[in-house]
Amino acid sequence: MSMLTKPAICIACVGNELARDDGVGMRIGRILAQVPLPAGVFVRFYPQVDLDLIDDLLSCRRLLLCDATRTGIAPGTVTVHSWQNLTSLSRQPYCCHGIGLADLVKIAVELAPSTAQWDIHFVGVEAETVDEYGTQLSDAVQAALPVAISTILRMVSASAELIASAQVVARNFLAPNSLSAYGG
Repeated sequence: MSMLTKPAICIACVGNELARDDGVGMRIGRILAQVPLPAGVFVRFYPQVDLDLIDDLLSCRRLLLCDATRTGIAPGTVTVHSWQNLTSLSRQPYCCHGIGLADLVKIAVELAPSTAQWDIHFVGVEAETVDEYGTQLSDAVQAALPVAISTILRMVSASAELIASAQVVARNFLAPNSLSAYGG
């Protein structure tokens, strides 16, 4: 991807929608896809953290990663961390995937040492249940969706009107009770 086509901001939404609260990142992405995002802001979906995500790490000028977290704080708590802070959490069970986001960023840093200047942030929603199959988010994580959405939109300098509109979409968004809600 050339510098001329490089997206200004990529919001990478990560999660397994079949593992309860681990699907919160994908739900965030689905809500954001329903509102007119500022110019140059793109949403991408990743059902798991894997090496495919490195393409966005290396091709976007600014990257926001959205995923469920498991840090031991209250379920539904929304947190924001810079990628430098993420690397300090790499030995902790921070995200809900086999390869952690911090580990992925470390790999990208090795591939492109200029990443020290990256603007990468992680927006996490503390999960309650990720070790059960199901598409329903826990009540605490469901309730956190408007907070996560407004946090992300403020980070991409969205207008107050867009944030208010997205809040309505987020509040009306109900976790599906079957895959048929996604056309499956």
